[in-house]
Amino acid sequence: MTQILRFGLLACLIFSYNAQATDYYVSSQGNDDWSGGLKTANQTLTDGPFQTLERAKQALRGLKKSGAFNDKVTVNIAEGTYTLSHTLHFSLMDSGLPDREIVWQGEQGAKVLVSGGVALNCTKQNANLWECPVPQASINLQSFDPQRIKGNAPKFELYVNQQKLHLARWPDTGWAHIKLPLDKDTQFSVMESLPILGADEVKNAQVHIFPSNDWYDQYVAIDSIIPANNSLKLSSATPFPLDSGRRFYLQNVPSLLNAPGEWLYDEATKKISFIAPDGVNPTEIVMSSLPNLLVAEGIKNVSFKNISFQYSAATAITVSDSNDILLDQLAIQHIDGKGIQINSGQRVQLINSQISDIGAQGVIVTGGDRLTLTSSGHVIYNNHIHDVATTVLTMAPGVEVNGVGVSVTHNLLEQGSGIGIILTGNDHLIEKNELSHFCTQSADCGAFYSGQDWSWRGNVFRNNYVHDIVSYGLQNVDVTNNRVLYSDTASVGVYLDDGVSGFEISNNIFENAGTMSIQVGGGRDNKIFNNYFKTNYYAIMVDDRWPAYDWNRNANNLNASPYQTPLWLQKYPELAVPMFNRTWPEGNKIERNIMFSGKPNGLLLRYFVPMQSTVIGHNLVWAIEGKPTIDYKILDLNKLFGGASWQQWLAEGIERNTVVADPCVSIVNKQLLSCATSPIKDIGFKSIDADIGLVK
Repeated sequence: MTQILRFGLLACLIFSYNAQATDYYVSSQGNDDWSGGLKTANQTLTDGPFQTLERAKQALRGLKKSGAFNDKVTVNIAEGTYTLSHTLHFSLMDSGLPDREIVWQGEQGAKVLVSGGVALNCTKQNANLWECPVPQASINLQSFDPQRIKGNAPKFELYVNQQKLHLARWPDTGWAHIKLPLDKDTQFSVMESLPILGADEVKNAQVHIFPSNDWYDQYVAIDSIIPANNSLKLSSATPFPLDSGRRFYLQNVPSLLNAPGEWLYDEATKKISFIAPDGVNPTEIVMSSLPNLLVAEGIKNVSFKNISFQYSAATAITVSDSNDILLDQLAIQHIDGKGIQINSGQRVQLINSQISDIGAQGVIVTGGDRLTLTSSGHVIYNNHIHDVATTVLTMAPGVEVNGVGVSVTHNLLEQGSGIGIILTGNDHLIEKNELSHFCTQSADCGAFYSGQDWSWRGNVFRNNYVHDIVSYGLQNVDVTNNRVLYSDTASVGVYLDDGVSGFEISNNIFENAGTMSIQVGGGRDNKIFNNYFKTNYYAIMVDDRWPAYDWNRNANNLNASPYQTPLWLQKYPELAVPMFNRTWPEGNKIERNIMFSGKPNGLLLRYFVPMQSTVIGHNLVWAIEGKPTIDYKILDLNKLFGGASWQQWLAEGIERNTVVADPCVSIVNKQLLSCATSPIKDIGFKSIDADIGLVK
């Protein structure tokens, strides 16, 4: 009997040992010949943690191959810098299981840096200039965006004390300007006096240019500079015709290396030269090298936590066709191209992270099935995303959402040259985010943007705080006197462009959110209700586009969708309603909103709408002095008035039961507060949730 008890106890101990979670350890002081089972090296230095993440990955594969993958596995990464010689690739072999998750995590409180950069040893040449030899194998050869970045400039960036430097340029700050196009798309004269450059310098020089508008920029190589007429010829055509007053600068020119924060790379000598930024003593000099840091394809049940990824020359992290992935407490910083890209898959979560100093998009997330309206389940939650689109200044949002069923909630997004959030697809939720200071280098731009498709339905933008959206757009050109005036009045808070339809915009706070807090550009069936607007410009603008707008594009997009299937018609019943006039913004509803103009008799609204099918009412409007005014066009009556009085507008009979009174509200700490005598209750206005933005 005693032997039976002993055997049973031994069996329990063995089972308990086999079932317990497995831990591996990685340290920059470790050794890949060790077992990785110890947090620190033993006294004889014969065993301890691994040194590289790649070795830990191979150990996990070995664990599975041996049949010992019986429980959760955690790879604990000690504080330190882990410089990658090649991309960390994860595949199906690196997956966990629903009851046996694999976790890669930096130790609690530790600063764990995974770097795709190369630290340079530099010497000071004189009072200002530093010089750094570059290992040949470290040079990235491919631009992260070959369509928009062309020429012989380096395909990597230089960071000094974690500050990105700028290639030597002219002018040192600001922009030069096109005087006159000399042909359609390659040659133009210049308002400012061009620098005199040698033939070799011109060969490698690059132009960063907005050729035709303020919503598309690109980098182009130079064919020649012609001093006789102060003109410049590009080596390839721009996609849009050149236009007077548009801005550009030259870069990657040795003779222009003259200002703090500038740098150059000499291909012949394999050396970098730079002038340190003012007040900076260079102690950490890093060039981006590895295009990608982590690429996960087809993995499941894996988490990455408390890790910093820096100095990628293209996209820091890509997760494709993967399910049940957690990206938690990551810091994605100093990235030349894109921060994180999530392609397809199900239930990928990016939470509690910081994405900053990104050359292009901060986060791109795609998933779900539009045919069946199956949700992706992807979540972007509680992240601070800032200082994005620092290289390509337009069409590179903080967050790009595609597909079906992506949730973007409780994030703080700020400081972007272009769009804050761009959306395509169906049934996405954008909720409780704070967005500010986007469109700083572009115009015809929105903090939130979607456009050009009637079939993108079921999307919700609610309980967000959108504020301080200021653009940079060309206003006036005086070619005779070489003068250009740029304005900050060409941005939008929520931009529903070119017929996009079926959005719910509700319970948001808009404060100084651009020239138009909300623009409905010809779209249908949008519901705008229970929002607060404080603005010196338009609170809401609804238009019918312009006469030459091509509505066939929207019709083609609709016909390419499965909108006639029973599933779609049940989910989006408005799609079954025949269009009376496809060029009109039909079926929109604007109700129970508070709209406050900061200007006397402020021009607060522009409604170009049909009387039939449009619902406007139970709003509360006010101007700091007098009453608000309105531009309106009643499409089915062909009546147009600009700057009409409020009484004149009400007499048309479209807007009903709206109150003109001081709302007696204020914004304090992202919360809408009202006084005891506020009339907001008279319009049925409901309180806006107070927990907008980051969750501590």
